[in-house]
Amino acid sequence: MAAYVASLSPGPRIPDAEQYSTAGLTAEQIARGGELFRTNCSACHNIEGRGGALPNGSYAPSLMNTSGKHIYEAMRTGPQQMPVFASGTMTDQDVKAIIGYLNATHAQPSDGGFALGGIGPVSEGLWGWIIGVGACVLAAIWLARKGTRSR
Repeated sequence: MAAYVASLSPGPRIPDAEQYSTAGLTAEQIARGGELFRTNCSACHNIEGRGGALPNGSYAPSLMNTSGKHIYEAMRTGPQQMPVFASGTMTDQDVKAIIGYLNATHAQPSDGGFALGGIGPVSEGLWGWIIGVGACVLAAIWLARKGTRSR
């Protein structure tokens, strides 16, 4: 059915497996994919590709369980609010590196404890400050009540 729909009008064709396969990518290429993702995609999809809210009730979907083929197609066609990353803007090798970065990021365990869903360093730092300052305020109140002046 997909071949029939594709034959109705011009447009991007269904990608071959070699266009989105991450087999054989080096650590440098995956790091480059991370740079490209953080520069072009993380504003909407979050630093780990977990999705996020956009203006006017739209949202950027999570990329956690998305196949490389669908990521490639979305980058080339730009569904909904997403911009189109044509071949002249981003090469197939760059798209493959981004897919490799996402696969590597999603395969890593969260060894740091409570990761807050990978919402990013600013938001996670904010919660650290709120909890840390809140604990200091509570300790100060407790000490003030136990002090000699309060008796």
